Amino acid sequence: MKKRLALLIAALMALSLMACGGDTKEAPPASGGAPATENNEPGPKSSGVKLGISNGYYGNTWRAQYVEAMEGFCEGLVSDGTLESYTLLNSTGDVTEELNNINSLISEGVDILLISPNSPTSMGSVIQTALDQGIFVVIFNDAAAYEGTYCIYNDQSQFWEVQAKWFAEKMGGKGNMVWVTGSSGNSTSACRQNAAKAVLDNYPDIKILASAPGEWSETTAQSVVSTFLSTYGDQIDAVMAEDVMSNGIVRAYENAGMDIKLISGDYQKSFLDWNAEHPEVETMGSPSVPAIGISSIKIALRLYNGDELADGVLQPNQEDANLINSIVLPMPYVVVSNPDDVTGPWTEGYDDTRFITAAEAAKLCEGQPDSYMLDMPHTDEQLNALFK
Repeated sequence: MKKRLALLIAALMALSLMACGGDTKEAPPASGGAPATENNEPGPKSSGVKLGISNGYYGNTWRAQYVEAMEGFCEGLVSDGTLESYTLLNSTGDVTEELNNINSLISEGVDILLISPNSPTSMGSVIQTALDQGIFVVIFNDAAAYEGTYCIYNDQSQFWEVQAKWFAEKMGGKGNMVWVTGSSGNSTSACRQNAAKAVLDNYPDIKILASAPGEWSETTAQSVVSTFLSTYGDQIDAVMAEDVMSNGIVRAYENAGMDIKLISGDYQKSFLDWNAEHPEVETMGSPSVPAIGISSIKIALRLYNGDELADGVLQPNQEDANLINSIVLPMPYVVVSNPDDVTGPWTEGYDDTRFITAAEAAKLCEGQPDSYMLDMPHTDEQLNALFK
């Protein structure tokens, strides 16, 4: 009788858990460690760890700085014995090329695989192959939702959300703007656009005249804005753009012989120097810091070695809210050209973010090449706070 009662209670508990869970999907165990292999033996190694990194896009100064920083950091990990080896493969934005690179890393026998995906929806088969072989898989920088993985990225919803709030206030809640987005189909760009739309939906008198991808390229952005200016001229009150493209926007206005009204700023040294010399041009620039690469490697190694995440750290994936597998890192700073704009309604709700002036940012970049993106690495204190 007792055995039957115990079985009944167990069955009821299982049904209750199923009902509470709904469709929510979870990441690998929060205690970390590589997925179990076919014979159910855990995968983490105490030595001889091989790291593979796939970077889905390599075509601008931001990516160059991001990759160079990861390579330098990994060289140190090899030197101190944390890693036996690492391989970092770059793609040019082509999905097939990235899939081939990931397959190459799998064939190489990596233990940890970090993927910065060019497409959020095209990696399913190759990721499953990696998981089936006991490889610990982390998606980073550009979000994608795949069960059995972790996902680490800068908070991209904040990136254009804060700018949309600033533009709306500066425009007095009415006027015309154009958008220069990132790369078509990229999950980061899509997330930013959705966040901006959610803000601007509250301002029906602000019209988006046109939107086109600038491909995170100064040259492409210049061409896009030149077309906008020839089409709409003085109707444009503001140009809202993603990062690494503000220099191109400025050149488009200069070539057209037109005065700049409101534009998105940037955190590249060359633009910060220009903006510091032209304080009359009001800008706001929000960053996606290149340090996300090194931070992701640090977090991935701790997860692989079994460190347990603190309660509440894992967030819904921006590509699938039912998958709770994401570690989202806040913007460390926002740059504004007008010193008065370090305070204002657009700063509310960003407690982990510093608002600094373009002049301050330019000083922080002194001694760096013009292509340098102002980086503020996440501190060990911040990263340690993610774990118990």
